Amino acid sequence: MGLSDSVRDDSHAEVPHPAGVRDLKRERAELAASLADHPGRERRAALAELVYARLTEHFVTVVGAAKGLTLAAVGSVGRGEAGPYSDLDLVLLHDGTSAGKALAADAAQKLWYPIWDASLPLDHSTRSLVECRQVASKDLAAAAGLLDLRHIAGDDSLAQQARSAILADWRSAARTRLPELLAASRARSERFGELAYLIEPNLKESRGGLRDYVSLTALAATWLTDKPHGAVDDAANHLLDVRDALQIVSGRAVQIVGRHVAAEVAEHMKYDDVDDLLSSIADAGRTIAFAVDTTERGARRSLEKSGVGSRAFLARRRGTAPRHVPVAEGLIDVDGDLALAPGHDASGDVTLPLRAAAAAATRGLGFTPSLLETLTTCPEPPRPWPAEARQHFADLLRASNHLVGVWEALDVDRQVVRWLPQWAAVRNRPQRNAFHVYTVDRHMVETVVIAGRMKRQVKDLDLLLHTALFHDIGKQAGVADHSIEGAAMIPDLGAQMGLEPAFIADMATLVREHLTLADFATARDPNDPTVARELVARLDGRLDLFEMLRALTEADARAASPKAWTSWREQLVDTLSATVRSAAGGPQVG
Repeated sequence: MGLSDSVRDDSHAEVPHPAGVRDLKRERAELAASLADHPGRERRAALAELVYARLTEHFVTVVGAAKGLTLAAVGSVGRGEAGPYSDLDLVLLHDGTSAGKALAADAAQKLWYPIWDASLPLDHSTRSLVECRQVASKDLAAAAGLLDLRHIAGDDSLAQQARSAILADWRSAARTRLPELLAASRARSERFGELAYLIEPNLKESRGGLRDYVSLTALAATWLTDKPHGAVDDAANHLLDVRDALQIVSGRAVQIVGRHVAAEVAEHMKYDDVDDLLSSIADAGRTIAFAVDTTERGARRSLEKSGVGSRAFLARRRGTAPRHVPVAEGLIDVDGDLALAPGHDASGDVTLPLRAAAAAATRGLGFTPSLLETLTTCPEPPRPWPAEARQHFADLLRASNHLVGVWEALDVDRQVVRWLPQWAAVRNRPQRNAFHVYTVDRHMVETVVIAGRMKRQVKDLDLLLHTALFHDIGKQAGVADHSIEGAAMIPDLGAQMGLEPAFIADMATLVREHLTLADFATARDPNDPTVARELVARLDGRLDLFEMLRALTEADARAASPKAWTSWREQLVDTLSATVRSAAGGPQVG
């Protein structure tokens, strides 16, 4: 008779269905539902205490107080972050002696089978301390999980020894572990995509997801760098809240917010719209991804500085201070990162954020965390912007090779919305077009990057870049035609930045018509001069604006996805462009 077929009899000493885990699945679900309106951290802490208590009761009931044997939790259970339907990641540790192995084998049978019979998802292992260290040395995922090892029941000293040994091994192998962590992060990104830009985001595996957040702890455990706190912790907590809601709604240990369940998750979390939920996930994903990039860069530099022959090594040996290179007013380059110059007062420096952005982008520098914090204390730019601010912004857009990284750092730090409040409406806004691989805001930045490579095709590169940055600014909630809405926003936006009236008018025209060339080329006869004249008439008869539109059309499509700029579409656009130029007969078309 199996454990699942036996009948409980309280008159016997043996308990085939130990009470500790018998009802744990139901209890977890009920507790999560009862605490649905509580803050996520409190709910997960309560769930963790329930799991720990029931597992302790289970261990004491079926194993007793055997020495040299301990039950420990790892992964999300060990961190106290498991959801209502998450797997139980458990390790049964023994002392490695022959007697300990035999005792552990017998205990494992008594521990694991009742958990399976209770329909609880279980990921288990039985190992000695030596085996734990061996596994951690070979398996990166196992090592990261074991870093969170938490004693549940049994011999606490054995769990302490395991934690100390695994941490010591991890730190001593930091030089080899760091490349492994970076490679694993890249592999996950390639396989699961970036959390911020997915319509069906994988909360755990995608870049910027929960596994990347755990990597921050692993990086910090090497002692090569500090783990950032504040915004990144809030971002991870939000993703855990979404995961909890997803599990409650689906009743399963799922990690992907699929389209079929997204509306229920949004309703459970009291969002008015699915797009608002996806936007919040994107915001959290970008915050975590940026934190991982920053932390990894810091860890790399710690390794480089500690090496024989490095600049820091030689400076220490010679007794000289590290070399600081002036970059711009109030800014210095410190080992490849932009920092605030000593003694510079940022409190009244209106243009410092844009000056820092332009300097970082043109020189390919990162930002020190202290500089990013300082930038938040600078005054917001006045209306209209001073000429210096406009020039720095133009320099930023022209630095296409490093624009994305710099923009991402400043946007995550909420600098962009301080410069341009209109950006908030499209920030992290998901796309509903199958051609698009990015959110609305990131797509526009990508369009600028591609447009920057077309400077030989247009007479006014700054006009092209500014238009590329704002061409989808009208893609806001409830807008029927984003081209018309965006064009209507340009005059006020341009006036705020202090742009010239003629420049603003041209931007508005191009934003209004940014889809027209592609639409005419694919839906009408690209060889028809009548179609060509109608197209140029929409541009006030100006062939120079048409050339600008031709470049914008290609940059927009290429930034959307490879599917949006096929050879067929390019041929049609080129054919219509040739027809336009032939019909023009000169610089103007009447």
